[in-house]
Amino acid sequence: MSAGAVVVYFSRLGGFMYTHERVVLSAVAEAIAEIKHCEFAARFDDAERHAGSVFFVPDDTLIADEAAYLGIRGPNDLYGGVVPYPLAKTKAITHQLVDACADRPEGWSSAFPEKVKDVVLPGYTVFNSVDARVAARRLLELGPIRIKEPLAAGGKGQAVAATIEQVNTFLETFDAAEIAVHGLVLESNLRDVTTVSIGQITIDDMTIAYHGKQRVAINNEGSPTYGGSNLGLRARGLEGASGAPNAQRCPPRRRSGEILRCRDERVPGLYHLAAEL
Repeated sequence: MSAGAVVVYFSRLGGFMYTHERVVLSAVAEAIAEIKHCEFAARFDDAERHAGSVFFVPDDTLIADEAAYLGIRGPNDLYGGVVPYPLAKTKAITHQLVDACADRPEGWSSAFPEKVKDVVLPGYTVFNSVDARVAARRLLELGPIRIKEPLAAGGKGQAVAATIEQVNTFLETFDAAEIAVHGLVLESNLRDVTTVSIGQITIDDMTIAYHGKQRVAINNEGSPTYGGSNLGLRARGLEGASGAPNAQRCPPRRRSGEILRCRDERVPGLYHLAAEL
C-alpha cells in the first residue's frame, strides 16, 4: 500500500445528505482508495495528520478558498470539482440576465452564458422577482416555461408555468434575500425528454468516459425524481468516446460531449475529475 490516504470530506456549503447518499459517498471513497493502493481513512478530521498525501472525496463542489485551506492544488488531489465562486457550481451560470442593468452577485460572468447560448435552452437567470417576471413574460411567448432553483437537484425545486399568474404564485414562495443570493433559472419547458448523463472520471493515470440515459423514479412524496442512469463506459477520455463509431451514429451523444467540453473550457478557475451534464 502506497503512502497517503483517501478521505470523505463534508464541505462548508454542502447540502443535506440522506443516509443512503452518505453510504454511497463512503463506498466511492473506499473504491478509490483501493484503486490508488492507499489507506481509506473514513471522514476527514482536520485535527488528524496523515502520513503522505491526502486525496479528498467531497460531498459537493468546493469553493477555491476552502480547497486551498485543505491543500488541494489540482485535480490529482480530489474526486470532484473546485470553482472560484459558489454560484459557479450551480445551473444559474447557464443563462444570460434580462438586461445589462440586472442584479447579479459577485463573480457573475456575462461572457459565459453568451458563449454557450447555442447549446442551451432559451432562458434567463434572475436575482430578483422583478427580473423574474420580465424573463417569464418574454419566455411565455414561446410556450410554457420551467422555473428552477439553482441549488436543487434530481428534478426537485422546479415548477412549470403556462401563465404569468402561475409564475407569480411560484415567486411568492421565495424570500427576496434567497433569490438575491442563489438566483432562479427560467427556461422554455420541454416535454417527453430523454436526459443524457455524460462525462469522464480520471484517477491517477486511468481515465474512463461514460455516457447513458437517466431514469426517472417516483419518490416518497409521489413526485418524479432522478432514479439513476444506465451507463456505457469506455476506458478513454471524452475525445475517444465522441470519436468512437457508436458516437458518430448517435448525434445526441456526440452533441452532449461537445456541450460538456464547451462548459469546462469556458468556466475560468474550474477544474474537475468527474462531471455530469
